[in-house]
Amino acid sequence: MVNKSFGRRLAMVLLLGLLVSGCQFDPGRLTKSVGEENDKLIRVEIVFTDDQTLIGYVKDLSITPDSKVYVGGSSTNYLYDAQGNIVGAYNYQRVLYMKVLPAETEK
Repeated sequence: MVNKSFGRRLAMVLLLGLLVSGCQFDPGRLTKSVGEENDKLIRVEIVFTDDQTLIGYVKDLSITPDSKVYVGGSSTNYLYDAQGNIVGAYNYQRVLYMKVLPAETEK
């Protein structure tokens, strides 16, 4: 009887410790393979509703999981360079369309 009680208390203390320490455990990371860690970038030309264009790389042709969507429909999505570094952000609400471009080839 004493061992069951001790085990429950220990489990509660460990759970409380994880909650208090701000543990940010992502169970999805357990199932990702090493190759999936770096998302493939897609080279696109983004045309906005005010006829401005922007060429860069995106991870997805829609709102990505690491984007932020705000009340009212506006969003923040990231634009990347060819090496995967964030070089800017854009509001998906202002995007008219995206045209997929062939990958840049080094000269």
